[in-house]
Amino acid sequence: MLHIALEGIRFYAYHGFYKEEQVIGNHFVLDVKVSIPEPEHPSSLEESVNYEGLYAIAQQVMQVPQALLEQVVHDITAAIKTQYPGVQASVVTLRKQSPPFGGEVDFSVVSLEKQYVI
Repeated sequence: MLHIALEGIRFYAYHGFYKEEQVIGNHFVLDVKVSIPEPEHPSSLEESVNYEGLYAIAQQVMQVPQALLEQVVHDITAAIKTQYPGVQASVVTLRKQSPPFGGEVDFSVVSLEKQYVI
């Protein structure tokens, strides 16, 4: 199995359950990892997953405000599978910096791991 990942993608976005979060926004850190069968010809991008494409998917989804981070990671996962049907597994992890609920917390984290039967 070949793993392709982007780690520590940083976005400023407007996701959050509370109205203030949807107006003020927050800092987010995203990790995306996909797994595909090892290509016969590893020098051919057509047999792999272009990490530039993964970034474009993440950027597009992160621009659409959602109340729940669970929806954001779901949308990223679904878009990856649509664009790269050969993906056999994925892990998408989204961290919200200093969530606004009155406690001292570095990040809240939502992670979605998918295994596909191909």
